[in-house]
Amino acid sequence: MTARPAAPTLPVPLLRDGLAREAARFSLRRLARETGVSPNGLRDFLRGSSPRSATRTRLESWLTAQGTATRPPNVGQFVRLLNELAVDFSPEQTVQLGRAIAALLVESYETRRLVPPPWVRALLRHYRPRRGKAAGEVA
Repeated sequence: MTARPAAPTLPVPLLRDGLAREAARFSLRRLARETGVSPNGLRDFLRGSSPRSATRTRLESWLTAQGTATRPPNVGQFVRLLNELAVDFSPEQTVQLGRAIAALLVESYETRRLVPPPWVRALLRHYRPRRGKAAGEVA
């Protein structure tokens, strides 16, 4: 019995962004060779096409195996992702979710006796209630 590959877990936009950064760092052909995807297939994916499940898994596995972040997370990325995930929520619920996640991140770092990194502190500031706004009002 062979082990099945893990199901893809990264959202496609994040996968596409990560692979585009790697392609810019090296070359499209090198990236295609290393991932086992044809250069045309990789180019099409980077331009917006949807890959087959097996291809997506292969691309994600390769990207994950690189183990290096090309840049630290930033608030803009998180807010965009949260807005995509919370598409069925009201704007107020999305802000509440953002606040709860930011607070949980801070608590998690502090529990481990670590100082939250700058992007977590920026996230906390982003979701901090604005002065002069009603509790349910969103900027």
